[in-house]
Amino acid sequence: MYRYIIKRVLLVIPTLLGAAALVFVLMRLIPGDVCVVRLGSGGNTLDPKAIALCHAELGMDRPVVIQFVDFVWGILRLDFGTSMWSGNAVTAEIWARLPISLEIAILATVIAIAIAIPLGALSALKQNTWIDVLVRVFAVGGIATPSFWLGIMSVLVVLNVTSAVFGKPWMPPIEYVPIWRDPVANLSMAFLPAVTVGYRYAAVSMRMTRSAMLEVMQEDYIRTARAKGLIQKLIVNRHALKNALLPVVTLIGIEF
Repeated sequence: MYRYIIKRVLLVIPTLLGAAALVFVLMRLIPGDVCVVRLGSGGNTLDPKAIALCHAELGMDRPVVIQFVDFVWGILRLDFGTSMWSGNAVTAEIWARLPISLEIAILATVIAIAIAIPLGALSALKQNTWIDVLVRVFAVGGIATPSFWLGIMSVLVVLNVTSAVFGKPWMPPIEYVPIWRDPVANLSMAFLPAVTVGYRYAAVSMRMTRSAMLEVMQEDYIRTARAKGLIQKLIVNRHALKNALLPVVTLIGIEF
């Protein structure tokens, strides 16, 4: 047992190195010179000395092998260097965006759970009925629809509906406001992105819930419960749904 655990832990090392090498190579394969893009954004004539100084600041004037070693060593120390685009520390960029990203992820997961589990279970219990067909179409639509397109459409729908109802279009705020400072503005900003992401999460989890419920409902202990005279509601709530949620919880954790 311990030998297996040690073996799996050691196998993580080449996997992480391979992932780091892939990211490093892909960043270097992007066409153009990042320093030219940064310094030339204002449309001014570029000074070769300024470009060389930018290369030195980003470490791009050193051999590629040395750059990769510094890249890996920085990751091990949680020092991700300087952003090639903004010039700020990557760690600072991550921390600046982490609160809203985490909030949207949590809200999207809550929305997905609230939609996926009831509809997935209902679809399984109403197998091959019009309810099952509608739920499956809803789930397939969530899987097939790109999130970026759905996000754009949701904004357009909000603008058109508010314009028709109130005579003036309303758009959610685009600047992040902490929830402890202004809960209404915070939730107004995060609601549409959370729904957009949550729909995708819900679609996948819904299909998983339906499949798991159909499988569990065929188990022997479900037949035994029916033979004892338990009503369908108790069978579903006490026995079937709890066991069917095991793979669903795993999937939701992975998606989060």
